[in-house]
Amino acid sequence: MNIRFPLAAAAALCLGMVGPVLAQTSDDPLPAGPGKDVVVRVCTACHDATQFSSARHTPGEWDNEITKMQSAGAEMTSDEQLAISAYLAKNFPKPAPAEPGDAKSPTGR
Repeated sequence: MNIRFPLAAAAALCLGMVGPVLAQTSDDPLPAGPGKDVVVRVCTACHDATQFSSARHTPGEWDNEITKMQSAGAEMTSDEQLAISAYLAKNFPKPAPAEPGDAKSPTGR
């Protein structure tokens, strides 16, 4: 009996299973976390995830965006609205403004 064939076949099978998993996760712009499933179900019904994952808003601005989407027909419960808002605010926050002393002067000093 040739043991190399079953071993090679098993290795090929494992690599064949890992490749698609790696490809799926590397293209996903949405980080894992609480609320992601709701965001995927509700928000990606109309939008590609890259449309909103590249946006940066304060929690209040995200709430306004969600309210606009509800006005446009997005269907979600109040619990789902809270989950979406928390997920987006946590994962796609608006950066804090730079402190005045953090910026370099135009002369580079």
